[in-house]
Amino acid sequence: MATMLDVSRKVGVSKSTVSRVLNGKGRVSEATRREVFKAIEELDYRPNVLAQSLSKQATDTIGLIIPRCYNISQYISQLIEVSQTLADESGKFLMITQANMHEGDYGLKSIRNLVDRRCDGILYYKSSHIEGEHFQRELENLIDEIPIPLVVLNYCLPDKPDNCVWFDHVATGRLAVEHLIAQGHRRIAYISGSLNIRTSRLRMQGYQDALKDAGIELNPLLITEGDGHYNGGYTACKQLIQRKLDFTAICCFNDTTAIGALKALNEHGISVPEDVSLFGFDNESVLDYITPSISSVALPVEKIADYAANLLFSHLNKTDILHLEPHAICGELVLRNSVKKLK
Repeated sequence: MATMLDVSRKVGVSKSTVSRVLNGKGRVSEATRREVFKAIEELDYRPNVLAQSLSKQATDTIGLIIPRCYNISQYISQLIEVSQTLADESGKFLMITQANMHEGDYGLKSIRNLVDRRCDGILYYKSSHIEGEHFQRELENLIDEIPIPLVVLNYCLPDKPDNCVWFDHVATGRLAVEHLIAQGHRRIAYISGSLNIRTSRLRMQGYQDALKDAGIELNPLLITEGDGHYNGGYTACKQLIQRKLDFTAICCFNDTTAIGALKALNEHGISVPEDVSLFGFDNESVLDYITPSISSVALPVEKIADYAANLLFSHLNKTDILHLEPHAICGELVLRNSVKKLK
């Protein structure tokens, strides 16, 4: 394997000259620069990245923390893909780690681990688990304590607006309900996710707010709790049916819940959308391959990841922080064949 000394001998210059060419620092003639790069190519020399990192006190590495419980989510997969693309475009290496929610630190330990591994900056996707009252304060204090920038996704830090970006799940949770109301529906049922999940509570709040603003009285019997999985949606929908309530539409916490609900409706001879309209959330690609295809609410993953990355690189480059509004990002409706307009 070729070394920097081999390159310097081939060109007939010192190692320090080769180093200046590689680092882009110091005065080197254009002719020497061309000769150095030619020698590097001919010798197939690969710089020692670790040594370069130590010399410039930076590793060109960005850390991405995701919650372990989301390791098969299409949404998280999209987030990783977007983050990888942004890192590549910036000449950075992306290091991905999973925070173990069962350890009770909600990712704080993972942040410290990446700091110890000398990452230049960290993107931290906060899970939707409900944490103790002390968590926000600990996270804000950690941002001040660590020597590298940290940007938090999916969590609002009122005292650190330039270190966070989040989805407005309440406003986004209203979208499907408001669309159904506009289509003439007033008896709208709701299947939530587990209510120990912050996102589940916020989306259900959007459902309740939309009904209230439309002057529709909330019927608690039209609400059931699922677990965010297929079987949870199936079981919760069967509970709704067994209550023998007269509803014309169902909004669901997420798409897997909606798919489970569709199975329960089919088994009871309830047709979608002829008898009951159905809405999911998250816009999973599988919805296009179900009969009927299910309407959903899409969260702009690329937008939140791009915004977070811009915040992070503004910190890294010590440039003016981008005050893009709003910090809270909303989703958008994706209409398919599962909603019927009532006369």
